[in-house]
Amino acid sequence: MSRITVLRHAAASATTQAIIDRFQRLARSNDHRVAVIDGGRAVTFGQLWQLAYQYIGYRPPTRAIVPIVAQPTADTIAEALAVWLCGAIPLPIPLDVQAKSLDTLIDQAARTAHWCQPWRAHLHTAAGGRHLWVAGGEPPTNPRLGDAIGLTPGGTALITAPLHAAAIFETVIRQLLTAGTVVLQPDFTTAGWLHTATQTHADWAVLAPGQIKALLRTREQRPGRLGTATQALRRVVVPATVPLPGAGNHLADFATAADVTVTTWYHAPAYDGATTTPTDTTLTPLPGLRLRTIDPAGQPTPPGVPGLIEAASTDCTAVAHRADQPCPPASAWRSSGDIGTLTASGRLTLHRLEPAERYLSPTGQRRCAALRRTVTAHPDVVAATVHIVPDEHNRPRAQLRIWPRPGLTTPLTAATIAAHCTAHDTPVFAHHILVTATRTRDTRAGA
Repeated sequence: MSRITVLRHAAASATTQAIIDRFQRLARSNDHRVAVIDGGRAVTFGQLWQLAYQYIGYRPPTRAIVPIVAQPTADTIAEALAVWLCGAIPLPIPLDVQAKSLDTLIDQAARTAHWCQPWRAHLHTAAGGRHLWVAGGEPPTNPRLGDAIGLTPGGTALITAPLHAAAIFETVIRQLLTAGTVVLQPDFTTAGWLHTATQTHADWAVLAPGQIKALLRTREQRPGRLGTATQALRRVVVPATVPLPGAGNHLADFATAADVTVTTWYHAPAYDGATTTPTDTTLTPLPGLRLRTIDPAGQPTPPGVPGLIEAASTDCTAVAHRADQPCPPASAWRSSGDIGTLTASGRLTLHRLEPAERYLSPTGQRRCAALRRTVTAHPDVVAATVHIVPDEHNRPRAQLRIWPRPGLTTPLTAATIAAHCTAHDTPVFAHHILVTATRTRDTRAGA
């Protein structure tokens, strides 16, 4: 192969430089090893490095944050590598977002803030429209987070999820840096996933709850097919930005049917998140992450009392601050926007996630807000939350969680709520409604 060189750019953070150095070593020592499989194409580490240099020659980055259309191909990874080589930060964006529309947002971010050790950026939607997160978190060259979510060094990860999602892009890069292979599957079908898992001998995979339910149905239609396809599979990770009420049974059934470990990974922009298993009701913060909860006055809340979650880490994280201010230490507390309860042992229960609507368009946000208002106006409802969960095609859909008024003589049902919503011009499917019958929700946790 051609001589491998590396660009040393003054603007590159230490984290970015570590990524470049690792890719350079892989391109030299593992140049014929397959890095990415996309469709019928297999791209080696050596070819990935050459593709990155082609992107630099074709369209060199000219700004600090560079949008990349996140198609499920090796070209997206090569373009991200090209951006790092030029000392900039890649911003994976969905196919339906025009990079030009982000110019003002990117320029504003570059003018007003400095970030500590950044290596990735992503978009999220919250009140007021689109927001830009430039983040670092656990450096991808550090194996601690990869170990926590079960990535196999040098193994094969099957990804059927959009690359613009922060957790997915991050996972792909972490797997590649272990000299592993990433299989990118653009569209999910049960037959296609089973075939790909069988052919590639994937030992790790990302699946959405709806995709898991679809695969479980194949167990009835084609007995033995699921077991054959998952012979090499050790771990399935379900990324989530919101709680997934009611999904535990399906995840547990899949774990048994495929003989794999299933882990739900709650990932937030402000911190690397926490994991749980289908049988657990609380979350375990990832290694190196410290969490606490605070009240509206900013004072820590005791164990068992809901509050706003703040996070601190033992490793570097990209905290945004004014350019004329000193970089805050990684141990500094920062708000996540999430609300939850911590036990005395540090395990977490999420009551509401601020990100629940930030990945939706402004129209989607208005619809969610209208749906919440309609439901909470019902005389038998104490509180309600709207969660955004992926269906089997990874498209977002709303799921309602309802807390009924105590002491009702007639139980509140999903069908009743669905009829109420339809009558108020905010229709929702009854099977997207979960009525919580355990106890009244503590309204201090937020609506």
